[in-house]
Amino acid sequence: MAKQSPAERLFTLTCCLVASPRIGLSKQDIYRAVAGYQAATSDEARDRMFERDKQVLREAGVRLEVLENDSFDETDQSRYRIAKSSFEWPKGLELSSKKLQLLELAAKAWNSQLLEAPAQQGLTRLKSLGLMPAESDLRPFSPRLLARHASFAPLAAAISNSVQVVFEYQKPDGELSTRKVSPLKLRQLEGQWVLLGLHNSQIKNFLLRRISSSVTTLPVAAEKVDQVALGQAEQDLKDFVSGNLAVIEVVPDTEAAVIFKPNDEGLVTTTFMDEALFAEDLMEFGSQLRVISPESLQRRIKNGLKAVVRAHA
Repeated sequence: MAKQSPAERLFTLTCCLVASPRIGLSKQDIYRAVAGYQAATSDEARDRMFERDKQVLREAGVRLEVLENDSFDETDQSRYRIAKSSFEWPKGLELSSKKLQLLELAAKAWNSQLLEAPAQQGLTRLKSLGLMPAESDLRPFSPRLLARHASFAPLAAAISNSVQVVFEYQKPDGELSTRKVSPLKLRQLEGQWVLLGLHNSQIKNFLLRRISSSVTTLPVAAEKVDQVALGQAEQDLKDFVSGNLAVIEVVPDTEAAVIFKPNDEGLVTTTFMDEALFAEDLMEFGSQLRVISPESLQRRIKNGLKAVVRAHA
């Protein structure tokens, strides 16, 4: 098991406590759910680690409640939970639209795959112990907008410094081409990070997932673009995505059902940005789902699965 950093351990601890608001968690529940405590060399060291973490949370403004009840296990009567008020807005606080945008940006920035995976593992352990509902997940607490691409940081820096960049870009058919771009804006739509940039005097969209090389920053000032034109390009992108509809049938009680949240009939209607990449993502679920429409997406998945069979036959 990979060792958790203190930040990862605190994040996992917070998520587990947030996910168990009714009766809270005993220390032993917490030690089983949070992988970071399992690395302690002794029970005493584990307890000291937990006491330090509680103090750090309190100093960060997260108020822990200690519940005492004779109905609890006699060997572990104290249970811990996070006070609901710890995650409520202060009374009278009003946020402008600009401040809300900044908060959204901050939420996108602090989250990462590295922190989310251990937290999800901790919640899975709690579910297996019957300490929280099976349908609970991190989505109400943890933003899903993840900047997981190596190109994100250099592109964001280039936008901030108003300089041009160059990178290799892979088209859906596999063709590679070199793109020299004046980066304008990073957007996240349908789980995909997109760069809006000026290429050959035209505003174009580049999926960060299709950038196949490192991003090289050039000592050349970025070309300017009219903000009205940029706004129209963003709207065109949103319209394009909203027109890409897929209907998927999902097998109940599977990982796919947890991710896609189908209706009572087992169906989910969703939008997507790039059909080829969406097909790759759906293939990971195997027989847990079946694409009803569009036919082009069905064909991509069918051909992709055939290619996998040929490669491993």
